[in-house]
Amino acid sequence: MLSLDLLVLVSLIYVAFLFGVAFWAERAVDAGRGGWMRTPLIYTLSLSIYCTAWTFYGAVGYAARSGLEFLTIYLGPTAVLIGWWLILRRLVRIARAERITSIADLISSRFGKSAFLGGLVTVMAVVGTTPYIALQLQSVTLSVSAFAKDAQSIVSTSNIALWIAAGLTVFTIIFGTRNLDVNERHSGVVMAIAVEAIVKLLALLAVGAFVVWGLAGGVGDVLTRIDASPISQWQVSPGRWVGLTFLSAAAFLCLPRMFQVMVVENSEESHLATAGWAFPLYLLLMSLFVIPIAVVGLDILPAGSNPDLFVLTLPLSAEQNGLAMLAFLGGFSSATSMVIVAAIALSTMVSNHIVTPIWLRARGQGAIISGDVRSVILISRRISIAGILGLGYLYYRVSGGGAALASIGLISFAGVAQILPAMLGGIFWRGATRVGAVAGLICGFGIWSFTMFLPSFGPEVLISQDTIDHGLWGLNWLRPTALFGIQGLDTVVHAVLWSMLFNTFAFVAGSIFSKPSPLERVQAAQFISAFDSGSAARG
Repeated sequence: MLSLDLLVLVSLIYVAFLFGVAFWAERAVDAGRGGWMRTPLIYTLSLSIYCTAWTFYGAVGYAARSGLEFLTIYLGPTAVLIGWWLILRRLVRIARAERITSIADLISSRFGKSAFLGGLVTVMAVVGTTPYIALQLQSVTLSVSAFAKDAQSIVSTSNIALWIAAGLTVFTIIFGTRNLDVNERHSGVVMAIAVEAIVKLLALLAVGAFVVWGLAGGVGDVLTRIDASPISQWQVSPGRWVGLTFLSAAAFLCLPRMFQVMVVENSEESHLATAGWAFPLYLLLMSLFVIPIAVVGLDILPAGSNPDLFVLTLPLSAEQNGLAMLAFLGGFSSATSMVIVAAIALSTMVSNHIVTPIWLRARGQGAIISGDVRSVILISRRISIAGILGLGYLYYRVSGGGAALASIGLISFAGVAQILPAMLGGIFWRGATRVGAVAGLICGFGIWSFTMFLPSFGPEVLISQDTIDHGLWGLNWLRPTALFGIQGLDTVVHAVLWSMLFNTFAFVAGSIFSKPSPLERVQAAQFISAFDSGSAARG
């Protein structure tokens, strides 16, 4: 068994290495030598922040519990990049023309530069991302605990999530708020993410190869084990497959961190063409050994072992300490890259759409000078980063950190997916209005909160057991798991179906029965005619 102290030392060395990569990249860009970093390869690797600890650890656990259903989490982004690339091109083109720096900025700008809409989307994004940050903290804590089992150490695992959150706060503040860039690009962070993308891919491939040819007897033996495994008896649920694939596709477009790297950090529109085939290939490689690891883990590890940790516990059980350390660093990379970029994106939204407007209104715009605004923005972003990570840690502690990684991830996916109708309607439908967008977002977010978010804390925390069993105000048709008396649906499909249905209906109805302001008309024309000029979007 590896020493936990050694694990902490290696982790600190790895973090220091990432500091060095990020610092070197920023210096190179400042000196005008960073052109090579604006390449399709780096752009594609930066998209790997979609592959968090959920996909590194949780995909195997998902497969062990639900068979091939884990593939839905990869099918959604693949569908977006291959089949919906026009949406991505339009988003990138609009972002360049309108100087969009976040998904809240996109929605606010489209609907008459509405400060209320920008703030609403920001709040939704923060709340929706909180469970995902908690998931990363949980995954790192679980992986550290796997090393710490039966080991003596000067480091306590009881507060490991708190230490991880604090360390990520420092890293994100240093490289996410060192200065203000008009395009909100962070070359150092993107380069560090690209390096982490390679680390987690190599780690997962190495563990997979060891499991197939080291623990099992090769591909033939693995196929035999799959046939004998409960995984082979898994039944396909078409409704759940369609629902989860849609959910992952929507989240790929709407997650603040994905919008940051896919749209804001995009320096050449042509990079989307490369990412259209290269990133699905990356996802394929990440999923290549998921089933073999799950099957062998179920076969040889003791009953009751946590399948979310098979990637780590299989090498540990075979006393392959070096491989186990590599696996840990792969999971650590998956978790930290997501948290860093999500915190940067969310802090930008909080400062631009909540703090700065309130501060300007309080001080009076006429008396404000540029230096004052820059100082307020930087301070608010640093405080926001700490607050966002603090919320993630609080969710982890309050919810108990006991749920499967996949279930926590789906809660976040469903939350941020509520932005999709306003986003698509805004860039394709000239008749979409601010009233419709507000109505849709509030309806969708409210139903998601009631059916997924509040129950995720457990009964008697934010929602009573009586409400869960008998409905809100005792009305049976207002139960979180059976709205309007419809029972038998999968809980995730149920929540997504009703939230997106009411969201879309309210958005369309509100837009039809309201009149856009003159500024909304102007912005709608700009957004809808994004390709009329025929010019490529360049940074």
